[in-house]
Amino acid sequence: MAPTADGRRTGTRARIHATALEMFTTHGYERTTLAQVADRLGITRPALYHHFRSKEDLLTSAYDRLVPELDDLTGRLRPAPAPWRTRRAALDRFATLLSGADGAVLVCARVNEHALQGLPAAAEVLSRLDEIAQLLAPGADVESRMRARLALSALTMAAARAPQLGGTDETRHLAARTVARELLAANRKPDDG
Repeated sequence: MAPTADGRRTGTRARIHATALEMFTTHGYERTTLAQVADRLGITRPALYHHFRSKEDLLTSAYDRLVPELDDLTGRLRPAPAPWRTRRAALDRFATLLSGADGAVLVCARVNEHALQGLPAAAEVLSRLDEIAQLLAPGADVESRMRARLALSALTMAAARAPQLGGTDETRHLAARTVARELLAANRKPDDG
């Protein structure tokens, strides 16, 4: 949808995305209705439905923005196993994605993973996240794969569990990046570039 002359249409869509993703993450995708999102935003339900016909439509539009970023990230990790420096750079790039505009989309996908399994766009994002985890692990052994998944989970946790972890956004993200790097470094082999 093209923005109006003053950018209201794009601004409204962005506000709807941000609020809905926050509510889906906090209260759960299944327990949050678009009517509740409209109420939180102080807009009418028809105004919200003008932008998004359903929760699935809203999430799909958010995921569509994210998929090219995830594809680029997986492309950088190929051919597998990628050298250590490449894996570490990919982990840092994932951390940057989480702290950026698409961070809420990634957190929502992970927190609501079970509830979103039937949604094609969510399945696509979750599949790419699984692929990134596999590509971050230099070996096929269980420990290597577990460390790679835990590294991604640590980064996601910094955004998803702010009240439980405390601190500022910056301190949580720095701590998560440190833990994630340590987990990934434990996978490093002596001949790993």
